Amino acid sequence: GMSKNSRIKVDCRFTEERIHLLEKIPNFIWQESWTLILWETRFEELLEYKETFGNCNVPVPYKIRPELGEFVRTHRVLYGQKKKGINDLLTDEQIDRLEKA
Repeated sequence: GMSKNSRIKVDCRFTEERIHLLEKIPNFIWQESWTLILWETRFEELLEYKETFGNCNVPVPYKIRPELGEFVRTHRVLYGQKKKGINDLLTDEQIDRLEKA
């Protein structure tokens, strides 16, 4: 069933006031916070996957949830690059949480 991931859904009850405030925020910050919301959602899905299958080895392509497979694959690459000092796209907190997952 799909009801299980209803608890993950991001709170979409944006009041007009909040949307108005968000429109004043420069686009890149908005993009960044949106990316973080998506990250949290995927991370939750990853924890759910682990609960179900006992590991984080999401197959690519993962037909049930393609985004999750891509998320994991991308993060393996980013994680490896960060460890080698090639990029800094993952925060230390994100890495910490991924390692604990």
